[in-house]
Amino acid sequence: MNSIRVFIFASQRLFAQGVQSLISGRPGIEVVGVATMGPEAFAQAKAAAPDVVIIEATVAEQGRQVGHVLESIPAAKVVGLSLEDNRIHIYYQQMKQSRRVEDLLEAIWGPADWHSRTPNGLRLFVLFQEHYGQRILENVRRFAPESWTVDAWRAPSALPAVVDDPVRFLPLQLPAADLVLSLGESPSVAQFFPSVVERTGARAVLAPVDNATWLPDGVVRQLRTQLSGLGVASVFPKPFCSLTRQSYNVGRREVSYEDPWIGEFARHFGRPVFEIQCEDGRIAQMDVKRDSACGCARAVAEQLIGLPVEDAVAQAGRFHDFYPCLATMGVDPGLGKSLVEVSSDFVQEAVDVEVALCLSKAAAS
Repeated sequence: MNSIRVFIFASQRLFAQGVQSLISGRPGIEVVGVATMGPEAFAQAKAAAPDVVIIEATVAEQGRQVGHVLESIPAAKVVGLSLEDNRIHIYYQQMKQSRRVEDLLEAIWGPADWHSRTPNGLRLFVLFQEHYGQRILENVRRFAPESWTVDAWRAPSALPAVVDDPVRFLPLQLPAADLVLSLGESPSVAQFFPSVVERTGARAVLAPVDNATWLPDGVVRQLRTQLSGLGVASVFPKPFCSLTRQSYNVGRREVSYEDPWIGEFARHFGRPVFEIQCEDGRIAQMDVKRDSACGCARAVAEQLIGLPVEDAVAQAGRFHDFYPCLATMGVDPGLGKSLVEVSSDFVQEAVDVEVALCLSKAAAS
């Protein structure tokens, strides 16, 4: 059996040598390099082609260093050590707290199962507060593929404007996840993201903006930078139902992205997609290929069955408004209309595409 190749980074070389002495000589482990952190050390680590990289750093510094390592050596497992709280953090695995050498060895030997996992088995963790998030959570749980696991935690309704210690509010343990879906209804919830990502081992964050007061543009910019430094992908669709498997947002504000876990979520929830069958000028059947996360598209589809084809687009907008949509009704300065109107447009456009096909088939027959 081939040995696991390990490279050790530390803020102090003496500590790095101490870790080396702890694991050297263990069966199946080969230490291929020891260095203090810096640009030359990252190049040295890349050349050594390790299977596992150990990083000793403060909690604040560790995220940045992990991001550098994952960018340089994307195939490596990264094990973070923090002397501040004796944590062993396995990226992208669930966090352990320990002081035992045995747990460090287990972190090195343990399988890097994110290489073999596929997005079809998405592990979703939902962070929510009130009715908005609860409704989306219930819809996702009801219609998510059987291969998904959907866990959730309800954040306190009343949070201070500045959450100095997010860990104080979080449960002691959170389930392992690939994707975090944040449905907070106050800007303070955004301050939980790094801690939730750390405890779940998530590789991506999806934080929709259905109300700009819950997630202001300035907070979005800060989060995108912060999560990128942790090696975590993030998207902020405005509104939520603008999300597709390749992009989000509207018009000139449209943003492209590439992430398999967010893409897997968007395969089932996001910008509505229908498949309509018509008979004798009426809607005979509507299959929902992609539902709105809140369930609005599915609700609209159920009510359109049996209606005349020529009335379907207008009625889709009407049924959307009756649902009602969860996006804000205030006019968004960047869009010139409310997010509710944008959401209604998406539903009507999805129906219009299918209605056009029905009409063209009818004309050809």
